[in-house]
Amino acid sequence: VVKGINFSEPVNVILAAGAFPKKGSQARRMLESAKRVICCDSAADMFRRHCKREPYAVVGDCDSVKGRFKTVVKIDEQDTNDLSKAVRFCRENGFDDVVILGATGKRDDHSLGNIFRALDFSLDVVTDYGWFTALKGSKTYNVKPGVGVSIFATDSKTKMTSKGLKWPLNGVKFENLYCATLNRTLGEEVSLTATERVYIYFSFK
Repeated sequence: VVKGINFSEPVNVILAAGAFPKKGSQARRMLESAKRVICCDSAADMFRRHCKREPYAVVGDCDSVKGRFKTVVKIDEQDTNDLSKAVRFCRENGFDDVVILGATGKRDDHSLGNIFRALDFSLDVVTDYGWFTALKGSKTYNVKPGVGVSIFATDSKTKMTSKGLKWPLNGVKFENLYCATLNRTLGEEVSLTATERVYIYFSFK
């Protein structure tokens, strides 16, 4: 759906404890090919069961992980969630090229919390259905025509321009999170510029 993006071979994956990526999905292929998989708490049990592999590390408050794992990084503080702790672990260990999987599904509040925490970290989230990616500045994406695109801006001062969307964003005022959702690509290239950090969602369907 998004050409020129190598989804299949991320170096580092953070697997959150949401819905486990489905077989045959883009997210599942990324999980199975990742060099390192850092699991948030009970995601380690799911990863071992579904993929027959051991995680590089298990990170979190470890209140729900059941199995025994070689590397467990228990962080008891409750000011952040397990996803934030896993991101911190990756950055402290110098792991770049990080993609987040398993961030959605099961609980809707956890899904929203994980998505916008990932935006704060400027990290990509890939689900069974699409790709969230952060943008500040300008970027051109090579896509297929008719792909669903939604943009979420948490700062109402954000100004955007676009080229290649069915409904142009030029002059859009972000009075709420959902005012730039449900757009579509016209051709094989979309160019976007954002003055503040935004989250862009490209649908795989």
